[in-house]
This record gives sequence, C-alpha cells and structure tokens, in this order.
Amino acid sequence: MSEVSFHFINVGKGNSTIIDFPSERLSVIDVDDSRAISASERFLMEIQKKAKLTNPIDYIVSQFPNREIFRFILTHPDMDHMSGIQELFRKKYVRNFWDTNNNKHIDPSTWSNSPYNEEDWNFYQQIRQSKDSPRVLPLYRGADSECCWIQDAVEILAPTPQLVTQANESQDHDHLSYVLMVKYAQRKILLGGDATKKVWEDILNDENYGESYIKSDVFLAPNHGSPNHISKDILDVINPDLTIVSVAEGVEYARELYSKYGIVLSTKHYGDIWIKIRDTGKILFTTRSQNYSDNWYRLKNSIPSL
Repeated sequence: MSEVSFHFINVGKGNSTIIDFPSERLSVIDVDDSRAISASERFLMEIQKKAKLTNPIDYIVSQFPNREIFRFILTHPDMDHMSGIQELFRKKYVRNFWDTNNNKHIDPSTWSNSPYNEEDWNFYQQIRQSKDSPRVLPLYRGADSECCWIQDAVEILAPTPQLVTQANESQDHDHLSYVLMVKYAQRKILLGGDATKKVWEDILNDENYGESYIKSDVFLAPNHGSPNHISKDILDVINPDLTIVSVAEGVEYARELYSKYGIVLSTKHYGDIWIKIRDTGKILFTTRSQNYSDNWYRLKNSIPSL
C-alpha cells in the first residue's frame, strides 16, 4: 500500500513541515530550531505538561537517517522559517532549494537584540547564489517541468512574479509566501505558508482556478493562524475538514473561526502532528500529545464514494 505522509513539527514560534512522498523525494518546508524559546520557557512548559517542543533538525536526522532532502522550500524570508538552516544543510545533503527573488534586508545593528542567529541569515544569502548542491529554483505559479514537483503532484498556487514585486516594494514579504497544494488519491492538502489576504484574493481571482479548486481536505493555516491573514470568505472556499495551526504557547490564533470548518489541531496543544494519506483516499492523523496521541484516527469523509 502506497501513501504520502506529512509531519507538522512543534517548533514553538515558527514553522517546519516534512513531506515523505511515495517517490521517496523527501521535502522540507521551512525550518525553525526553536532558539527563540528560552531554556526557562521550555522548562516551564515541561512542568506544566505542555506539548514538548521538537527540534526539527534532530527529528529529520533521526527519522530519515539515510535520506537526502530532495527539496527544501523556504516559503518566505522570515527568520522563524529559516532558523537553523545552516545546521540543517550541514547535516543533510539538500539537492534543490526553492526560493524567491526577494530583496529583504536585515539591519546588522538589530542582531544583538534578536533571538535568531545572524549566521543563518548570512548562510541564506550565500546559498541563494548556488548553482549546484543545492540547485536554487525560483519557482512561481504556473511553473512547468517534467520533473519533479509535478510528478509528486505539488502545485504552486503562489507567489506570482507580480506578488514578489509588490512584496519587495512594500517590504511586506508575507505577500510573496509560497502557497502549495499537494494532491494524492483525490485528496488535497493546502499549505498556506504566511500568505496574506492579498495572496488568497490573487489566487481566487485567477481564471485558471475557480472557487471549487482550492477546496481542501487538510489546511495548514497561514501565519500561525493569525486572523489578519485569513477571513471567513476565504475559509468558506477552502472549507477544510482538518486545520493544522503551527503556533507557539502563549500566542492566540483565530481558533473560533477555524473551528467552524472541522477539526482544528494546534501544535502548541497537540505537539507534533502527523497525517498520512493512503492510496485508497483514506486520511489518518495522530498527535504527540493530548486527545489523539494513542492511535491513528480517520478523518471524516476521507474515503471516496465507490
């Protein structure tokens, strides 16, 4: 039996998603090694029996010990999506690197008060110039290729070159965030990155889609579930049966809005979250903590009618 599996890692204040395709082309979308969480905060979370944080780099190395990362996708150039990138690339061979032609700049004088590592930013700027090992691919909506994201049924819904230009002009780089759809066995997984309402409106206004196109079974909420990056009108179209929210302890998100559309699982409450889709169309999920940590559970309506 063939299946695709998604690993949504509880990194704290950022994002990291791993996709293991049947093709064995392992894909990592964003990385955040949780350095923005202090040791005292971690200890307090353990005392209060909160969901334990996972270092995604350690997780990838231990869970996929003899596998390369076929594609690393940086949704957009914010540090909570690339913290630890230098260590990840040192420990794992990365074949392809998806990036955008962004012009983001960070004032060097701000690093002294930053929870992030300047070396990661400098490494990112260096690796963007790479021609091989990894091969840097600036890919946008409508990109076509015989290999290999299309073979893995990955579709790029955003950004477009126009959205990248607007993001660079406004210096709001959430406007150029990748939005990806993965299709498998008649199921749709929509990965929202940090896409803004402008991005979602741009997708919905594309004549190649139409509202029914982005109806999805599983949805990774954009920008950690922020109400500023989603609306009821957008969610009415996506209408997910399961929403995943990568959000830190102590940070609120639009749970009441998302809960109107199905099950909502946040990493701050449930810890790491795993989803697998079998070739029959059945969607199964489980979590490291709380309600679903003892078994795999079938998502309602996840088996196509015969």
